Amino acid sequence: MDSTEPVPWEDVIAVRGVPGEELQPFIQRDVPDVDGLAPADAVKTVYDDWKGTLGEDRTLDDQGAAYLIAYLLEHRGVIRLDETDAFGGSLLDRRPDDEQLRDLFHEEERTLWWIAVECGVHYSLVSRWLYEADIPLLARNLADETAETLAERAQ
Repeated sequence: MDSTEPVPWEDVIAVRGVPGEELQPFIQRDVPDVDGLAPADAVKTVYDDWKGTLGEDRTLDDQGAAYLIAYLLEHRGVIRLDETDAFGGSLLDRRPDDEQLRDLFHEEERTLWWIAVECGVHYSLVSRWLYEADIPLLARNLADETAETLAERAQ
């Protein structure tokens, strides 16, 4: 597989799931407890539940999970991030629109990391944005294990 070959989300999801989806059950379970908390406390509550429950079976790194939790809570309207928060402002406001995201990723060939730096977020959140916009990942964005599993499925 060529490193710049687009990989349809349905293939990625079949192998590793939707970006950040493993956090959703914890967000859903914890929303009643975090509603009205300061954003950092709300994120930490969900994060601690996720990490304590899944332990070593987590698929996200700690920082990526924190950004995804904050984004998903903000997206649901549970928290409102501003410049005084640990995340430095709204993650919703930092998300490029779909067309801009497509241009950055495919036309300008920016990497997940580069877009993350430009937007002041973690690259895991950029993956989530690409999923939401239905913009395919490129083969180079896949972990070796994911690429191998996809290659096996294609045979």
